[in-house]
Amino acid sequence: MSDSDKNLIDILKKFPDQNPNPVIRVSGNGILEYYNHPSESIIKFYNLKINEKIGNDLLEHINVAISKKVHSFEIKLESLSYSFKCVYIKELDGINIYGTDITAKEVIDKFPDSNPNPVMRVSYQGVLGYYNDASSKLVEALNLKISETVSNPILKYVGEVSISGRSANYEIHIGNDTYAASFVPVPEFQFIIVYATDITALKVIKKFPNQNPNPVLRVDLEGNLNYFNEASNYIVKKVSATVGARLPEEFLENLLNEKNKFELEIGSKTYVFDIVRIKEFGFYLIYGTDITDSKDKERILKKLSKYFSPQVYNSIFSGELDVTINTKRKNLTVFFSDIKSFTTITEKLEPEILTDLITNYLTEMTNIAIKYGGTVDKYIGDAIMIFFGDPQSKGTKEDAIACVTMALEMKKKLRKLKKDWERTGLSESLDVRMGIHTDVCTVGNFGSSDRLDYTVLGNGVNLASRLESMAEANQILISENTHNLINEDIESQFFSEITAKGRAHPVKAYQVSGIVPKKIKEEVIEASEEGFELRLDRKKVKNKHEVLSILEETIERLTS
Repeated sequence: MSDSDKNLIDILKKFPDQNPNPVIRVSGNGILEYYNHPSESIIKFYNLKINEKIGNDLLEHINVAISKKVHSFEIKLESLSYSFKCVYIKELDGINIYGTDITAKEVIDKFPDSNPNPVMRVSYQGVLGYYNDASSKLVEALNLKISETVSNPILKYVGEVSISGRSANYEIHIGNDTYAASFVPVPEFQFIIVYATDITALKVIKKFPNQNPNPVLRVDLEGNLNYFNEASNYIVKKVSATVGARLPEEFLENLLNEKNKFELEIGSKTYVFDIVRIKEFGFYLIYGTDITDSKDKERILKKLSKYFSPQVYNSIFSGELDVTINTKRKNLTVFFSDIKSFTTITEKLEPEILTDLITNYLTEMTNIAIKYGGTVDKYIGDAIMIFFGDPQSKGTKEDAIACVTMALEMKKKLRKLKKDWERTGLSESLDVRMGIHTDVCTVGNFGSSDRLDYTVLGNGVNLASRLESMAEANQILISENTHNLINEDIESQFFSEITAKGRAHPVKAYQVSGIVPKKIKEEVIEASEEGFELRLDRKKVKNKHEVLSILEETIERLTS
């Protein structure tokens, strides 16, 4: 062997490890002699070692390469795919194996036919190599065939992209259909992928008729105004919007939060906007409706509602209650309350202070009444009239229980209100009397054709008022009728017999003391009242007699 041949062999043996592709050398008898860094995953997969014989699956390819001088094959290593070219070098008595990672090509080659949009693969020379099912209409219309050169305009666009080496977007018009097509070059494999989207609908959508009577705006996903019709002129002018520029924050805030509907005051008008996101084409359609008139009416109705009980107001505007003179007989529970010695109190207060105090008092009492479903009939100075059982009723017993429970909560609330009154310097305490009676009453619209009052009339109303006037400070008096309905749920004691207008016989009155305690099932007993708190964990109590002793002592001190 000459010196030059020896030098050549030495050069061939020196494979650079920086080669980005796998390079492996195997001797003629199948011994692994060398591999570079990019080959490590292959070596590891086949469990190969330097100076050891390779496995039969690779040895078979080596033998073919020795006989044919050159041999190519492909293998799959888990998620990767490789193409190998084996070259027999006689001087080395070995084979050089040159590998190429073809994973990306395999992925590209396998376009799913389930893709809803057209996808095609065309070589740099313009030969159609693949198209999916969604492309069938497009391929047929352009008369394209696999392994044949495509026609214009596809061929023209392929030529432009293959020369530039950069992706480009085109529109392809076929009859009445329009496609947006992206041509993406893949230089590694000398072909172009064509991604197409049918934008025929988009073309139609973009042509909004200016005769549309309602505002229509088109905004891209970045919040830039793309289009508006003539009906939008007022909006666009008032918010200083321009085509190509971002919309004001009041619009963008709703778009970015992906709200479907929002309301906005613009100038002297009020609009409700419906947002439709067209994901396929990357923009929003904003449909506006002028609701200024309805909002003005709503404001008026809101003010008007202050003069009605919520139940009556809702019944009128839902259509359940006719605005005509109309009455009916129903079982109702009627409540009256007033502040004791209110006339004396008013004489000692400035009008402004008196107004604030009485407003606060009536507001708190009314909120409690509404909470329990009571219909606030009227205010007579400091007095309040409320009834249960109309327009809505849960049943005569349930209505009575709700009314008495309401009265108990009102009484509890008065403890806090007393402190507000005391801060005014009043020597008189805030003491309230309450009367409740359940009976058949006449309820409905009373009055004239010009002015109506939804109220309750009858002896039942008179008796409730009489019970209130007979009550002592911070006392709740109920009639025998009410007592019989609620005695299982509300604690009450006989108070006295009273006479009432329109009643032939005295009426028994009962004093309400509280809610009947329910059977205790819980291990932990908790109770609280102003100046008093109790927590008893029965499971943790070890000395019951000691606890009873403490409770007895507490009761004695409280009552002494």
